[in-house]
Amino acid sequence: MSRFLLCFLVSALFAEEASLTLPPAAKDHLPKGWKVLEVTSTDLNADGLADLVFVREEDDPKKIVKRLPANDGVRNYNPRVLVVLLAEANGYRKLGDYAKLIPPAFDDEREYCDDRFDGIMGEKGVLTVGFRYWTSAGSGWSSLEKYMFRLELGRLRLIGSELDVWHRSSEERFLVSTNHLTGKVKRTTGLNHFDEAKSKPEFAWSSLPSRKPIYIEDLPPCAREP
Repeated sequence: MSRFLLCFLVSALFAEEASLTLPPAAKDHLPKGWKVLEVTSTDLNADGLADLVFVREEDDPKKIVKRLPANDGVRNYNPRVLVVLLAEANGYRKLGDYAKLIPPAFDDEREYCDDRFDGIMGEKGVLTVGFRYWTSAGSGWSSLEKYMFRLELGRLRLIGSELDVWHRSSEERFLVSTNHLTGKVKRTTGLNHFDEAKSKPEFAWSSLPSRKPIYIEDLPPCAREP
């Protein structure tokens, strides 16, 4: 990772009140009227240069509606786009814009749900996109999900996913870990979300019905139904 980009990411992390910005060489990839919501970096194509991944959100006040009771009365319908830039000697080249994967902060069909986007992370050439599910009405179940992507022949391929699900009342918890390269799925049940000492884990293995490659542009919002 370049010294400039490292300093930029550290500064962005600790400047709580400041808006996130992109490195100067990448600013042309942020359209007017949009803001940076999340940013991360990793070497996706193994060329020794730090590539850049960010989520942009439209900054249109007309798409923010204040109406109770859900979501503290703020309904933000501004769309979000995941942008992947590959670093080159003189700047960045766009690999792609992915508009389906990350939904707006508010969804009328999930009126009592929290914002489902849970950040992005780049590490060792792998991009991880996180989602969460928490609702104040209608269900006691909550979850955290992570989807991992690796660059393959110019496309970001889904290589793995992790699902952590728990119930706020019964304390029941289970985990699902999927390797989309081998097609193997590991399910862990018998867990207690609030007291690990009460957990009696049981493990079960299964296989995906298909090992056909899944790419990031093919996934629906939150990657729930590949």
